[in-house]
Formats: sequence, structure tokens, C-alpha cells
Amino acid sequence: MESSARPDRKTIEKNRRIQMKALYSQLIALLPAPSSKEGTAAAEGLTLQEKLDEAIKYIKEKQGNLENMRKRKRQLSAGIGKQAATGSRECLPKIEVHRLRTNLNSGLKVVIMSGPWEHQKVFWQAIRVLEVEGFEVATASYAVTGNRAFHIVQSLVTEVRTGVEAGRVLEKLQKTIFDV
Repeated sequence: MESSARPDRKTIEKNRRIQMKALYSQLIALLPAPSSKEGTAAAEGLTLQEKLDEAIKYIKEKQGNLENMRKRKRQLSAGIGKQAATGSRECLPKIEVHRLRTNLNSGLKVVIMSGPWEHQKVFWQAIRVLEVEGFEVATASYAVTGNRAFHIVQSLVTEVRTGVEAGRVLEKLQKTIFDV
């Protein structure tokens, strides 16, 4: 009677193999698929051990990426704290305002260099200041490269304005971006 109540070793081992196969399949499904047809065919021909080696390699690569990102975050956070502690604004953001003149229109070109952690806020603040000052934004773009974001906003106004406008816009941009 005892032997019928307990499954035999053969059944236990079979169930264990089925469970392990399902777990391996789940692990392999989490890995990124090869990008080419040749890569897909090669991946299908891999043994279980080779697939597990690929999974280990992929996980270690992602762990390295995560550690690099954490290190970069600490560096950026330390830079922000250092800038705030010294009260220095010589790092970022940097703002330049240039007058544009054509035969029909005049306007301003605003160039801002900021940190990547604040680029969207700075970008929208610059557009808001120009619109409040009565300029129509003609083109606006930004690009993030490395630890800097570059913003270029060109605005036009149909009536002729004096050079005082550029100075006033620069002053308002500095006040808005640095004081907020």
C-alpha cells in the first residue's frame, strides 16, 4: 500500500525534467531575439547548455550596463550638489540671445546649453518667455549629446523692435531658468 501512495522515482524524475524544461523555455523567452534570419536559425540549433550560456552572458551584460548607469547617476548628482553648494552658475545652463534681421522680419535666436536632466523644462521655459514677450516661435529644436542638451529657438516678430528686446529677453530667460 505504501508504494501505491507514493509516486515512484521514475515519475518524480519525469516531472522534474518537465518542470526544468518549462523553466528553461521561460528563461530563453526572456532573452532578446536574434535580429537576422541567420541568427534565428543559429539560435534554434543551439544546445540547452549554449542557450544557458547566452542567457548568463546577456544577464551579465545588463548588470554591467546597470552599474554604469548608477555610476553615471552618482556623478551627475554629485555635480548638481557641487554646483548648488558653491552657488556657481558657470556650469549649466548657459544662455545666448542673438538678434536676427531680414528684409521683412526681425526676431531672436536663443541658444541654450543645459544639462540632460533638465533639458525639457528649460526648453519649454524658453518658448514660454519668448511668447510672453510677443515673439512668434518659428523653429525650435533640441538635441541631447553626452552630458549636455543644446536648444535652439528662433522667433520672429513682424514689427521692427530695438536691440533692447534681446537684452530684456535674455534677462527674463535667466531669471526664469535660474530662479525656478
